[in-house]
Amino acid sequence: MKAMKNLGKGIMLIMISLLIFSCSDGEDGAVGPAGQNGVDGTDGTDGETGTANVIYSDWIDSEFEEDITDGFDSFSISAPELTQELIESGTLLVYGRIDNGTVYQLPLVLYGFINESYFVRIIEPGAFSLGVEGVASNNIGAPFFNDVFRYIIIPGGLAAGKSTVDYQNMSYEEIVEHFNIK
Repeated sequence: MKAMKNLGKGIMLIMISLLIFSCSDGEDGAVGPAGQNGVDGTDGTDGETGTANVIYSDWIDSEFEEDITDGFDSFSISAPELTQELIESGTLLVYGRIDNGTVYQLPLVLYGFINESYFVRIIEPGAFSLGVEGVASNNIGAPFFNDVFRYIIIPGGLAAGKSTVDYQNMSYEEIVEHFNIK
């Protein structure tokens, strides 16, 4: 009885193998008729301005005092490209670079040994200010950022909530690469 079951399994295995391995590729059929050529559409209207026209400054020398003897200092930066429209719908990014070449995005709060808070305040179209405030002291001394600053203005191209890019959370290097900034 056991031999019959094994024989049946063997015959079944041979039949399945014959089915699998005896199939061959069929010949290709004839090429069908060519499709009809479509008619070119008309040009549409231009879309809204995107982020290709990003504005960026050269590096601007710091005007912070070399030794800030109280708890606050600030200076203004002229940015004629910063219009009311850009203030309302664009993004203003400001970066500070220290002597060793490291770049930080502002605002920035430094705790620990330094205890300084750096911020950006838009004064009006065409100008903003950079400020530093002592976090735990009324005597800042030599400010952490006393080298150069740069601003980048990204015009708003999409309504709020529609953009998939959060420029505020991108590093300086990512912004420079993304917008091909020198």
